[in-house]
Amino acid sequence: YYAKTHQLTKQEAITQIQKIDQLAADIDLPIKMENAIPVNTLAAHRLIKYIESLNDQALLNKAVKRLYQLYFNDNESIADYETLTVAMNEIGLPVADVKKVLESNQYEDEVRKNERRAFMIGMPSAPLFVINNKYSITGAQPYEVFLEALKKVESTTK
Repeated sequence: YYAKTHQLTKQEAITQIQKIDQLAADIDLPIKMENAIPVNTLAAHRLIKYIESLNDQALLNKAVKRLYQLYFNDNESIADYETLTVAMNEIGLPVADVKKVLESNQYEDEVRKNERRAFMIGMPSAPLFVINNKYSITGAQPYEVFLEALKKVESTTK
């Protein structure tokens, strides 16, 4: 699936997945990319938007970390509402609040707006990091790439 969606040969995809796994391992982030289940992540992104609306950065960080753990470590479907409900309850969100978001289309407009924005700036892959609404970094990149980008942003904003 990864090879097909990224227009790679099977061997190129394997090599790229191994590189991603190694980059993560280098910073003590164990992931099993080869076992990740390709799913529609709209529900997970809607939950993230909901949590952003609570203005609780610590809770948002916990949620993103838990979603990554589900997807990359546990190889669970982050499209499954029950999985999402249990996981978000584990980090402190009330089940009723999570279900209210999941059983509606709340925050879908915000997620779709972000998707359109990413498309308009030519987002070729995920993850995509946008800095100051002007600079972007795509894909899994080493620390040095981020450092260089931040230095460039700093030098142009003085």
